[in-house]
Amino acid sequence: MSLSPNDILDKEFRSKFRGYDPSEVDNFLEKVAEVMTSLIKERNALKDQLVACNAQLTDFRKREEEFHKALTSAQKLSEEMESQAQKKGELILERAKLDAEHIVANAHQEAIQLEGRIRRLRQIQRETIFKIRSTLEGYLQLLDEEALPPREIEQAMRLAASEMESIQEVPGELSEKTDTVAGQEEGPAAQEDESD
Repeated sequence: MSLSPNDILDKEFRSKFRGYDPSEVDNFLEKVAEVMTSLIKERNALKDQLVACNAQLTDFRKREEEFHKALTSAQKLSEEMESQAQKKGELILERAKLDAEHIVANAHQEAIQLEGRIRRLRQIQRETIFKIRSTLEGYLQLLDEEALPPREIEQAMRLAASEMESIQEVPGELSEKTDTVAGQEEGPAAQEDESD
């Protein structure tokens, strides 16, 4: 059986001889109704608070779930970025290694070609020195023997001078740098050849 404050206030009791004082009963019932009204209001306020708390709790749970999803997504994205950065770094390192190997191979090939050119230039230099020496020795021998008349000696000298000029105009490979490099590398051996 449920009672409301109005049920209590509206309740009427039958009077009997030697019964309770009706005014006392009415006063008491009014107080009980007031207390009950207060309790009902309090209960309703608590229900409203409970509904609001449940709504907040639902909102908090929803936000927590969204935050958890965002955190998981950010973690996954971070891992993917780290993986991509590592792969990119490995790729750059591999390319750098290949480039370095290519550069070293090219430098080695150029060094081999330069060595071949230096050998050819040394050979040209030796042949040129030998030609000059042979020509000069031949003319000196002719001069020592005085076998030629002065006019032929003059022609021979002109011929020797033109040969010297043509020897000095050896193709561009015999530049000053090449002469210097060849002279430094041959060192004393070349000087001994010239002194002979």
